[in-house]
Amino acid sequence: MAGNSYKSYYEISTNRFPSKYWHSNIIKVTRSVLKEHNVREPVLDLGCGDGVRSRLILGDHLEIHGVDIDTKMLEFAKNRLNKVYHHNIEDKLTEILDNQKFNTILLIESLEHVMNPEKVLQNVARLLNDEGLLLVVVPLETPLFRIIWWIWTRTYGAVWRETHLYKFNSADDLLSMLKKYFFIIEHRKTNFGCILVVLCKKLSNKS
Repeated sequence: MAGNSYKSYYEISTNRFPSKYWHSNIIKVTRSVLKEHNVREPVLDLGCGDGVRSRLILGDHLEIHGVDIDTKMLEFAKNRLNKVYHHNIEDKLTEILDNQKFNTILLIESLEHVMNPEKVLQNVARLLNDEGLLLVVVPLETPLFRIIWWIWTRTYGAVWRETHLYKFNSADDLLSMLKKYFFIIEHRKTNFGCILVVLCKKLSNKS
């Protein structure tokens, strides 16, 4: 394990069997969903972790800012993202972000780690420019996902045990929340129906 001492969680996880196949499929689908749309900077990654996944999805050429509550993850994110902020994404973010607005916001497997996802979506509505894009990825609590998650959090992914604070039991659980603030452009399931990917656009009268 010595070779992994200076690698971040997702740097390891996206390159190690079997998790690399899980993550690579999510990244492939998110890229496909975004392919026909103009992803404009600046980009805000809420719950950015170590910054690996937003860079794998969007590449190295866009300006990406990240917010996360995990200081260890942010130490790695500093080397990948343009700016990082230590903050809870459920709390108001306008001040810590200097009232900046963003053209694209990412929530990549972040909403399940908060108590109140709707608070996060309200933050997004305030921070996203009119006609801006929101990409959301969440796990769905299907019977298969529960089995996979039980095994994962008792083996390689023990660090994530008991960290899913909000459970999306169906696609509609998330879509009904999103529709309050955004226009849903497209949504797809992947990873045997365990992962939901949603692309939205901000409604001009929502802030």
